[in-house]
Amino acid sequence: MNDATPQLVTRIGTYALVFSLAVLVVAIAGCGSEIALPSSVERTPMQNVSIDGINISYLEKGEGDPVVLVHGIPTSSYLWRDMIGELSAHGRVIAPDLPGFGYSDPPPNGDYSISRYAAVFETFLETLSIERATLVCHDWGGPIVLTYALRHPDKYERLIIFDTFLHRDDLPPWPLSMKIAKIRPFGEIFMGLGGRSIARAGLEQGVRNTSLITDGIVQRYYMPDGDPDKLKRTMLGTLRVEYLEDLRFIEQNIRTIDRPTLVVWAEDDSFFPVSVGERIHSQIKGSSLVRIPDCGHFIPEERPITATQIIIDFLKTSQYADGEI
Repeated sequence: MNDATPQLVTRIGTYALVFSLAVLVVAIAGCGSEIALPSSVERTPMQNVSIDGINISYLEKGEGDPVVLVHGIPTSSYLWRDMIGELSAHGRVIAPDLPGFGYSDPPPNGDYSISRYAAVFETFLETLSIERATLVCHDWGGPIVLTYALRHPDKYERLIIFDTFLHRDDLPPWPLSMKIAKIRPFGEIFMGLGGRSIARAGLEQGVRNTSLITDGIVQRYYMPDGDPDKLKRTMLGTLRVEYLEDLRFIEQNIRTIDRPTLVVWAEDDSFFPVSVGERIHSQIKGSSLVRIPDCGHFIPEERPITATQIIIDFLKTSQYADGEI
């Protein structure tokens, strides 16, 4: 990448900060107030644990070998809701809300770096007495999980990587809107005017069937606990943080991974093309690559049954044939 400044994914410009005059007008006209919708019925009750002074909420179900599911932006553990029940028949399934997402507190020191999130994730696993686990990651959870795995190669059994980014040049150049958003108070103003609409736009861009993104789902991701500012702060925080060294660390060490690894990619991902998944697959020795046709970026939202079966099959054999599902 030519720009020395690390560049977060262009999709955040879509669902975090769509800074054009048209969006501003729509936001002012239609999003004057953030009115909480009734919460969705939770399939699995949330639990809580304190990590370095941060309240971390998480889902847990099942017994046996741990399987830890780590979400990305702008989602939460809710992303895995249609998968946890079936997966829990094959192990102890844990899905945390990363700091600032879902019901978890935001970082109190404003540190949204990948390294910091990886450190919190490490303490979270230690607190739950998880010594070795199968690690499943999606989107922004990818560099967090890979940072942890590369720091602690003896603390995981397998990796299952859904659509994500692990290299600096996976990230396209920033659009002007995102450059403006880095400047305070412009980001705060635009997120304050149209945060829910921006979140919806990003979610809809990440699926082929936009009818799946209902008001209830947008609400559950955007403001589950009635706090309209938490996700706004988190999305701005992740946008403004420096990523260069964190991603360089992954780039320099990714070829050392020697545990069973499965890369799962949506063929119609509008944020990260299949070529990104192919690159990850080529750099992790012995990994397999599975492509899911007719599916967008948010695979667990759009194809949860398919994604669940892929994980279960890999848990049973630690092998998977390359190809299309």
